[in-house]
Amino acid sequence: MNNRRSLTAIQNERGTLSGFPLVLLTLILIAGVLGLLAHWFLGGPVSSNLSNVPTLIPAKGTALIPTPASVAVVGSDEALWKVLNDQLQKMDMAKLQVRAEIKTDVIDGKNVATHVETYRLPDLYTPQQLADVLGSAASSLGATLVAPVTAVDQEGVGKVYSCLYAKGPQYNAVQIDWVATSKPRICLIIDDGGYQKGAALEALYDFKVPVTCSLIPHTQYSHFLAEDFPSHGVEVMCHLPMEGHERVPAGAYQEFLKKGMDVETAKVELKRGLADLPNCKGLNNHMGSVATTDLRLMEAVCEELKSQNMFIIDSKTSPKAVVGKAAKLVGLPVAQREFFLDNQKTPATVIRQMRRTKDYALKHGLAVAIGHFNVITLKTLKVEVQKLESQGFQFVYASEVVREP
Repeated sequence: MNNRRSLTAIQNERGTLSGFPLVLLTLILIAGVLGLLAHWFLGGPVSSNLSNVPTLIPAKGTALIPTPASVAVVGSDEALWKVLNDQLQKMDMAKLQVRAEIKTDVIDGKNVATHVETYRLPDLYTPQQLADVLGSAASSLGATLVAPVTAVDQEGVGKVYSCLYAKGPQYNAVQIDWVATSKPRICLIIDDGGYQKGAALEALYDFKVPVTCSLIPHTQYSHFLAEDFPSHGVEVMCHLPMEGHERVPAGAYQEFLKKGMDVETAKVELKRGLADLPNCKGLNNHMGSVATTDLRLMEAVCEELKSQNMFIIDSKTSPKAVVGKAAKLVGLPVAQREFFLDNQKTPATVIRQMRRTKDYALKHGLAVAIGHFNVITLKTLKVEVQKLESQGFQFVYASEVVREP
């Protein structure tokens, strides 16, 4: 009664609680006390931990099944998942993810929540190599690869290699699946980037499939685009100017490698060019029909790229190019293009060259094609890409097709 009288006195004095139901007020007071207790004993609101959840980045144009909110907070049970995802991020594998979900497995006789993540298998690694690298990361928590890598043929998908990592019920298990696709693959590289915004850039972002864009360093938008590309599913590569048979005005490029130049000078120029391009993963030559025939020069380029954990694509602007030979001497991952798509910048040329690319991919399993960063090429490619994807072709990044020489 004293409490009730006290409440009535407050209502009359302040006029702020007039007609306020006592039960509702009591519930509010109780909720406030519980909130304070949660803050003191749990270190703040539960939602504050959500910022620690690693972001899963799906490959452009592929579906990602979000992790349910009920298990999104990274606690001790999620630690293994976080360690493995951190390792995949370091290896630049997150962009190869095509699916993520959660299922229940029975491990040591107990039901355990298992994160299942599916990735395209890049040519650079075997499933066992990837299993071992992730196993090493898992060992930091005392977790292990609980069974040998298993392979299953899935019709219309390819060979799926499954790796299950676990450590008892205190951690949710993690299953990483690597898919060696049975689909014909096409690697699209868009050259001469760095000068463009507007319609050409919008067309590139509309591809909705993995694509690699090669940027000329220190051009008008090169640094901006290199920062922006990954959020749009575009892989960044350096398009380094090199001496060709074309006449190039003095000072046209800040970095320009010439046949016979001092190799240490070449490395300095290469480093400077790469420094302008955040998120850069590899390099191909811009022009270069003369410079790429210089083995000492190409070996120096490959050495610097290897020191930065990158790769090289031979644009094959000369049949005498020794890029592949230099990469082999250094042990640098390498691939080469099969087709140029737009030697003539007309829709008819692009369509004809994409048809040749398609036929080559059907015959050999993979085709690497290079187009250029202009509106005609990109708008035409956008339509052709969508057609080929609907026909079962898989588009991949340049980093997925390079191999150890």
